[in-house]
Amino acid sequence: MNNKITDLQPFLRAALPLVAADGLKGLSLRPLAEQLGTTAPALIRRFGSKDEMVTALVEVAIAEDGAFLDGWLARIRALEVRNGALMAEVAEAVLSDLAGPEAGRTRFYCELLQAAASRPEIAEPVAAWSARRLAFWHAATQRLPLPELAEILHGFSIGDAAYSLVLEDVTAYRWLRRLNLRRLCCGLIPTDASQDQRAYATFRTALDDLHGDEPATPPMSDWQAKAAGHISALIIAEGADAVTHRAIAARAGLANSTLAYHFPKQEDLLRAGLDDIVSKVRRATGATASDAPPDFNLTAIQSSRATLALALAAGRMPSLKPVAADLRRQRGESSVFYYERLYGERVFDVVACQALSLTAMGWFTLDGLLEPTAAGGFGFDLAERMRETALALR
Repeated sequence: MNNKITDLQPFLRAALPLVAADGLKGLSLRPLAEQLGTTAPALIRRFGSKDEMVTALVEVAIAEDGAFLDGWLARIRALEVRNGALMAEVAEAVLSDLAGPEAGRTRFYCELLQAAASRPEIAEPVAAWSARRLAFWHAATQRLPLPELAEILHGFSIGDAAYSLVLEDVTAYRWLRRLNLRRLCCGLIPTDASQDQRAYATFRTALDDLHGDEPATPPMSDWQAKAAGHISALIIAEGADAVTHRAIAARAGLANSTLAYHFPKQEDLLRAGLDDIVSKVRRATGATASDAPPDFNLTAIQSSRATLALALAAGRMPSLKPVAADLRRQRGESSVFYYERLYGERVFDVVACQALSLTAMGWFTLDGLLEPTAAGGFGFDLAERMRETALALR
């Protein structure tokens, strides 16, 4: 690393706990200065503005992330990874590291992805970070004769990242992720899927245990439910950081005092918006009787941003952890019915459908970063090519 990056590393070290605790809104000059034992004016003199500071921190994060990925690339080359089964194991280890020892930087990446669509000033550096990660997957898979495996693993790693940050400590979750990666690297339609299906059923039941005896959420009044729609729309568009009484009141055309009466704290606003997101995403992923594909009740990009926002919030609100696990599960299980109707038979089981859904969702998130008004073009196209390839090899 060059001297500039080395010099800025302490700033990133101080910034990551702020982001973990409160998202990007926690990354402001005063708390960062306190972490560093300096003053906000000193940081302004150093960086010029908060936006320039964030851009500099992203540059450091990309360099550190690159060093981490280069370490894994050296191992992959030493292993001479030439088959899908070994690549799946390596990918699982990389993702486990990203959600474990490297979790602070991974959360920073996810928070930036969530915010970039509404903050053009950070879109370019975040796109550069994503391109660096895609380059790693290209280098890692270059000896495997599997078309677009780099793009597939890159998409899956993004679609899965925020869930992994919340659920990495749950053994059942790691097993389910491993099943998904094996299908991506070894074929979506195996000759005998019975063992995978037993494993899925076993560990899915274990994830259900996360719900425990959690109390039921009190129902919202009609007034609150209507306001919650505005809150969830803002979360999807700009992330949880944007949710304030003033912003929601302006968006909904309400008096600030009236909104504060129904939602006294910012946390109350956020909880109502997240509950509305849960309801929307569950409808989008659970409408098995509908002819619409699972992501279409929301647009594909909105659905991916909604679930990313929910998973990131679960990192700060433990009560959302089982909800995040449940939504990840539903993405696969509901897709089974959609593809069964599409092909007239059940050709893709739940493990394959989860792998397809999360891969596409990762690319929907990137599509929203690069083209915020798009409908999820590359993600849809890649998922279609994955299915066509699997059917041709069946």
